Amino acid sequence: MKTIFSQSLQKQALIAMFIGVLPILTLTLWYAQALSQNQQHTQAAYNQNQALILEFNAIKGDVIAIEKALQNNELLQSEALQRSIEQKWQNTQTRLQSLQASLPSSTVVAKLQQSMTQNLSAQATATNLQQLITLLNQQEPNFQQSLKTRLAQQENRFSELQTVFVFGLVLLLPTLVAISIFLIHRICQQLNQVGAAVAEVGKGNLDKTVELKGSFELGQLNDRLNWLRLELKRVQQQKETFLRHVTHELKTPLASLNEGSSLLGSSLLGPVNQKQQRIITIMADAVTKLGSLIDDLLSYSAASHPDSLHHEAQLSEIKAELLSHLEDKIQQRQVHLNWYIDDHCKLPYLPCKLVLTQLINNAIEHANSKIDVEIKQSQQQFSMLVHDDGAGIDSSQAQAMFQPFVRGSNNKTVNGSGLGLAIVSECVKQLKGTVTWLNVRHGACIQVTFPTRKTS
Repeated sequence: MKTIFSQSLQKQALIAMFIGVLPILTLTLWYAQALSQNQQHTQAAYNQNQALILEFNAIKGDVIAIEKALQNNELLQSEALQRSIEQKWQNTQTRLQSLQASLPSSTVVAKLQQSMTQNLSAQATATNLQQLITLLNQQEPNFQQSLKTRLAQQENRFSELQTVFVFGLVLLLPTLVAISIFLIHRICQQLNQVGAAVAEVGKGNLDKTVELKGSFELGQLNDRLNWLRLELKRVQQQKETFLRHVTHELKTPLASLNEGSSLLGSSLLGPVNQKQQRIITIMADAVTKLGSLIDDLLSYSAASHPDSLHHEAQLSEIKAELLSHLEDKIQQRQVHLNWYIDDHCKLPYLPCKLVLTQLINNAIEHANSKIDVEIKQSQQQFSMLVHDDGAGIDSSQAQAMFQPFVRGSNNKTVNGSGLGLAIVSECVKQLKGTVTWLNVRHGACIQVTFPTRKTS
């Protein structure tokens, strides 16, 4: 069975067609041939019946003619006429024997033959012929009925053929339908396998080997998807290496630029006029913005690293660090941060900290007055929810904003690198969870769920 299902879909379809259609085709051909033969037999029986009716009528006519000839010869006493009558009588007996040979099972013909043999074997007389004519008239309806019975037998044979054909179709058509449904289900099942495998690769789950089972084409596609998965994994590793290298290399000259601009602004190297101070301020803002971008790139690189899951920390510790990091920004924006959490639960430190940092930071930028942070733990999963009362987001842009450097239409006036939600997405991948936008009446609400880790 595995050998059949491992063949190409084309061969599987041909085998299914062979199993399902061949019996129906064979039954149809048999029915057509049997129907043709039955029609031929019916036509032959009809033609024979017509010939036998003519023969019967001819015998009857001969007997009447002989009876009249005998009556005439009783007056004429002609030897020639007598010989003609005897010859005619012999011919009539021969024709009756031929009729009996054509209808060996007919009781009517047998009865006529018996009557002629017993009563007229010696010499035909007018009286005997009258009796024979009466017998012929009496048996003619029976003779006609026996011929009709022969035709009825052929019609019954036709009805039997129809019954067998219909019964065969009733048995075979459900088999064909079942095979077709099975084949369609199998093809859909294989397509679903492909869809699920492509979705896993698309989500970035590149460590899990693609395993597609089924037809020969599916095996080939399995090899190509695994090659693509390994290539994507290699490219991702190169990207992470590049980001770590570039960001670390930029840190040193950036620190020098920051120190130089601070030194120039401090007037230790001499007095600074208003124009120079403006240039120094622009330089300091640019250095700060570049430093923020480098920090985001480092966070994005760290978010996609699997080692980030090893260290766990209590939620109270993560909360304290977040409040310390975002305190100035919260006071500047004058928003109230509400926490609905269990301080004693433990979470993977780095990915959860990065997720909460980016989500709360985005919420601070867009909130009007308050932000709600809710974190729940069940036996199966963690759930983190951040809800602000800002302008919200267009649902058509929601999923695209998890890509690097993609910003929504409401973020054009807000400073940022465009990596915040991409960092969240990478962290969620490492946590093997999901991140979704929830439909709320006011503001924006993002929920992150991921399974709890099993401790040994």
